Amino acid sequence: MSAGLRVLLEIRIAPGRESEFEELWRGHAEEVRRLPDNHGQRLYRQAGLDGCYTVLTDWTDEPSFRAFERSDAQQAYLKRLWPMREGGAMSLLEPLHELSGTDLSRHEVAG
Repeated sequence: MSAGLRVLLEIRIAPGRESEFEELWRGHAEEVRRLPDNHGQRLYRQAGLDGCYTVLTDWTDEPSFRAFERSDAQQAYLKRLWPMREGGAMSLLEPLHELSGTDLSRHEVAG
């Protein structure tokens, strides 16, 4: 089944703990990617804002995401995350339209 829910997480990490957070996220992401209802995830660092990150993760639907949130693996991750986290927010997004970029290699570009 395709992703029917995108979760956007904004996370602020305490100064000096950015590398620790990135390593923690990568390890947890390896576990999450094995779940059948997870359709991918990305970690972004906000340009020019130290310690500010955005996570995008796609799920089959909201019930599967909520079940993941309650899982032992997620709770263990959160216990490690909370001491380094200074704040954040979560939004649940329902996909409406998606357009991919133009493949410029197929078009002649005037030079």
